[in-house]
Amino acid sequence: MADRVIYKGGQTVSVNTGDGIQLIRPKRGSLSKFPRWWDKKPGAYIDCAIFQVKLENGFYVRLVVPATDRMTLEIRHDGFGNFTFPAARVERVGIVSNDSLDLLVEYQFPKISGGKVLKRTISPLPPYPPAPAPQTPEAKFPRRPSVTKRRKNAVIKVRARDEDGQYISDDPSTPEVDEAWIEKPAFPTAQSDS
Repeated sequence: MADRVIYKGGQTVSVNTGDGIQLIRPKRGSLSKFPRWWDKKPGAYIDCAIFQVKLENGFYVRLVVPATDRMTLEIRHDGFGNFTFPAARVERVGIVSNDSLDLLVEYQFPKISGGKVLKRTISPLPPYPPAPAPQTPEAKFPRRPSVTKRRKNAVIKVRARDEDGQYISDDPSTPEVDEAWIEKPAFPTAQSDS
């Protein structure tokens, strides 16, 4: 589930491939309000865009993008909580829990980090269910009955013969049509006489 979004600020999403990243529209205005997680001061809120992101394990997180002038941000998500930002004109992005204001991961861009994009993990993302136990080859690829067993059980219908080897005809007085036919093994073995 690879998702890609190009966000141009406000409520403008120019590209949205996949359905795992959705912009949450605010009740009023074009930007949402969210408590600032850096330089914390009581009552300090930022204007931002909030995206709801679905993870492969079924949980959701929110991607908080602080608003800046002439904002452009390309977001790529692999479904497992790993984000890349090939084109970014922002300073930082936060990943927060879907049901609280807890910061889980922060991405700091070159203006703050002084180099490459810095990923700062504060708390782990919602847990993934344990991976299923690997199947044994026998369970993954069940064995088919061997050719000799299949041959042993295979039968065909042949015309019935009497002791002299002559064909037996159907009895016209009975309602059964194929009474002059019998079932024989399709592949006779050395033990069978027929």
